[in-house]
Amino acid sequence: MKAVLVVLVVISSPAVACAQGSKDRLCGTWAINAWGLSYHITEDADYNDANLGVGVRCYARPQWPLFGTRHENRLLLQLDALRNSHRGLILPASAGAEFRVASFQQRCGMFVMGALTFAYYDNPDRKKEYIKWGPVPGVAVGCGRIRGNVIFVPSHSSQVIAVITASLTFVFK
Repeated sequence: MKAVLVVLVVISSPAVACAQGSKDRLCGTWAINAWGLSYHITEDADYNDANLGVGVRCYARPQWPLFGTRHENRLLLQLDALRNSHRGLILPASAGAEFRVASFQQRCGMFVMGALTFAYYDNPDRKKEYIKWGPVPGVAVGCGRIRGNVIFVPSHSSQVIAVITASLTFVFK
């Protein structure tokens, strides 16, 4: 429920929606996410490394100084549904930003991402449901409309990273 509230606040924010141009406005550009793999730092647990799922992402390009002059630096909203590592369901909702940090050739680049994510987990192994939230960083590399993403899910223990996940994003311009 908190994740829905965060998404609604961001969507209704007039500062986000005031950017000029149809691709710059909130959800002026859409993308589809295809989830797939994960690597668990703690190898002694019985986790499933195939985390298949799909999601949707939309972008906005507000005229904020933080984003500079690069059009590829933008806000993102993302909703996903995928199989989690406990063979249950995870429903993450994220709001964050993406920044281009390197360019390769004309249409290729490397991006860093950061998002605040609220995620509902169904854990059939423990017969529990719970919500986790927190910052989630990542990197993406891609050319044109296709990007490979690597997301680093933080741990609540002394170990910094709990899981490294991989997905593909298909951007519709």
